[in-house]
Amino acid sequence: MKKFSKILPLAIMVLLLGGCGKTTVEMTTIAIQKDGTIRHTMVEDFGEESVEALEKLMSEKAADYNNNNSAGAGGVTVDEVEAGDGVIRVVMTYPDAAAFDGFMNMDVVAVDPALRAPFFYGTVEDAYEQGYDLEIEMHSSEDDSALQGKGDLLAMGKNRIIIYDSEMNLGAPVQISTQDELLYISDNVAVAGKNVVEIAETDELAYILLNG
Repeated sequence: MKKFSKILPLAIMVLLLGGCGKTTVEMTTIAIQKDGTIRHTMVEDFGEESVEALEKLMSEKAADYNNNNSAGAGGVTVDEVEAGDGVIRVVMTYPDAAAFDGFMNMDVVAVDPALRAPFFYGTVEDAYEQGYDLEIEMHSSEDDSALQGKGDLLAMGKNRIIIYDSEMNLGAPVQISTQDELLYISDNVAVAGKNVVEIAETDELAYILLNG
C-alpha cells in the first residue's frame, strides 16, 4: 500500500510520528517554533512496548543521529515519554527542519534513499534551489484568491513554505502548527485553527505558504 510498508520489518519508522506540545496532545502534530526549532509528540498505540523500553530506544536513536551529524548537545532530544488513555506519547525537539527531516528518514534512507519522505521548512527560494516541484496551485486560507504555478510562488520567494510528505506519518492524519500566519495551502491541506493545518493521507506533497 504505502512504500514504507516494504521496509517496516527492517526499520522502526512506525514509531517516528510527529507532534508538538505537552502530553495532552491527542493527534500527531508538528509544531514549528519561532526560532525554527521543531517540537513533536508521537501519539500512538505502541503495543507491547513499555514506556521504559521506548524511552531507551528513542534516546539511543537520538544519540546516534546527533553523533553522526555533529549535533552534540544542541541536537535532537527526547523530552518526555508517558503512557495514558491507551496510548504512549513521546515528545521530542529538533534544532531545525533539516534535523527533523534527517532523523525521521534515518532508518528508511539506510534501506533505500528513494523511500525518503521529505519535510521542508524554509523560504520558497530555498525550496526551489533544493529541487522541490513548485509547479502547483495553492488557494488562500481565507478567501477565493489563488496562486497558479511556479511563477506565482517564486514571486513570493522570501516567504517561508512548509512542504510535507504524509508518508512520513504513514498516511495517518497529522496537524502542523506554526507561529506565522497561513497564506496559501495546497488542495490536500485543511485549515484546522489559527496557524494550524491538518493533513490526511495523500499521494501528493502538501504545501503551506506562510506570511513570514
